[in-house]
Amino acid sequence: MQKTLQGLDLSDKDVLDIGSGTGDLYDEVISRWPTTRFFATDISGGMLAQSRVPNDHKFVGHGYDNHFSTKKFDLITMLGVTTYMDDEELEKNLAFIAKSLKPNGQVIVSFTNSHALDLWMRNLAKPFLALTGKKNKVMTSGVPIYPRSAAIAKGAVGRYFNSPELHLLNQTVFPFSRVLPKPAIVIAKWIDSVPGNSAWKRWLSSDLLLKSSMIT
Repeated sequence: MQKTLQGLDLSDKDVLDIGSGTGDLYDEVISRWPTTRFFATDISGGMLAQSRVPNDHKFVGHGYDNHFSTKKFDLITMLGVTTYMDDEELEKNLAFIAKSLKPNGQVIVSFTNSHALDLWMRNLAKPFLALTGKKNKVMTSGVPIYPRSAAIAKGAVGRYFNSPELHLLNQTVFPFSRVLPKPAIVIAKWIDSVPGNSAWKRWLSSDLLLKSSMIT
């Protein structure tokens, strides 16, 4: 959340969160900028029902089916959901975001890193844990996922927006993050504090965060 909101001032701004879930981003944004006009969409009505987003500011469905009176936004976020979007669905959402941003509007999108050691380790563990019935604790069971490399993610976002700024997130690796969670967090914070986006740091980062703005 810290890197997502770093450098932003959302006072009196219109924000749309695609795939808002239970509203974690809303809670953080409103605690910092109470005058933000925050809108949320999610395909899960159950998750969205748990959100504190006002009822007239949340919509069950896809972002591109926007039923809000507000049609242009200063910031649109799409966090933790591109993992479940195939290329066609990702393109539909990015195209919607591009036409829904105000001039100088910003977009923030996260991706699961296809080159991450954590993902490789989880894939290796799946066949063994399936024998014990614990496969679903490693990765969402039965749901297709679409991790992407930094180059592919930047290319997808860059087709619609200015050259995106890359941030690396979540430097934890399965199974060490489960077996030794506290040391894993300490090590992850140290890795995160290392400046730059070197190859080894990308390899140890589970998620990618891209920030960009409208092409002017």
